[in-house]
Amino acid sequence: MQESCIIFGGGGFIGSHIAEDLLKNGLRVNVFDKQNASKKNVAHILDKINFIEGDFNNEVDISKALKGNTYAVHLVSSTVPATSNLNTFYDVESNLVSSLRLFEKCIEYGIKRIIFISSGGTVYGNPIKLPINEKHPTEPISSYGIIKLSIEKYLYSYNVLKSLDYKILRFSNPFGERQNPFITQGLIAHLLYKIKHGNTIEIWGDGKVIRDYFYIKDGAQAIYKAIKDKSPNRIYNISSAKGLSVNQILQRFRNVLKLNFNVKYLDGRKFDVKTNVLDNRLAAKYLKWKPEFTFNEGLINTWEYFLNNG
Repeated sequence: MQESCIIFGGGGFIGSHIAEDLLKNGLRVNVFDKQNASKKNVAHILDKINFIEGDFNNEVDISKALKGNTYAVHLVSSTVPATSNLNTFYDVESNLVSSLRLFEKCIEYGIKRIIFISSGGTVYGNPIKLPINEKHPTEPISSYGIIKLSIEKYLYSYNVLKSLDYKILRFSNPFGERQNPFITQGLIAHLLYKIKHGNTIEIWGDGKVIRDYFYIKDGAQAIYKAIKDKSPNRIYNISSAKGLSVNQILQRFRNVLKLNFNVKYLDGRKFDVKTNVLDNRLAAKYLKWKPEFTFNEGLINTWEYFLNNG
């Protein structure tokens, strides 16, 4: 019997690429997203997947979505790091509580393994040493990171107490085609959209904040590998393991994409960790995963997408 996977939040940027990759690996793919969600990101595979609309906060909708699936991928988040601290109660209610309902239903419907996409960019907080490996202390400074880490801890508890099998993938900073340019979480897409439309781009701080970026088509391949992983590891960093400052990215825009633009620097934000570069050697060893695209290759593909898609 063909194995199947339900991707919660699968209609978004990351989820659409995961759906593509799972289809390539022979799984039957179901995508769950909110009512009246745009299907633009999955339009090219809509005839190959089952698109389910529902409310992630409604356990009836979750039950219907889980029924008949072998695996589940949890991507849903109603907040981003930049806004999560503005309403921490909402962050807890809409993300943590809903995740616990999902875990209960996964047990009820016999899900063999759940894959949780966590945030390697926020759960560690300010690094003690670089690159950051999976054993590094976790001291998140944003509500977004705190909730992601709380969900991780509850997964551990559900495994110990209720035998729910799981793997956690701590993504650094994915970028690529179909990323939403209207939210600040996707820096590269946000900046490229501004440049394309001739707007001055605004940078928080002095542009020296360093992050670890990977091309989304690489990251999507990690999910199937985590589904099939037989090692005892529960948590993997998914990253390029190479840091780039915002200023260095702007220089790539100029040198690689040959773009001209104006930059305005704003005051820095307190919740921004200065440097975050993840060690991906555990994923390389056990998942047999590593990035195949260089940053420049991914950047070129992303820019071409923006040029061809309005």
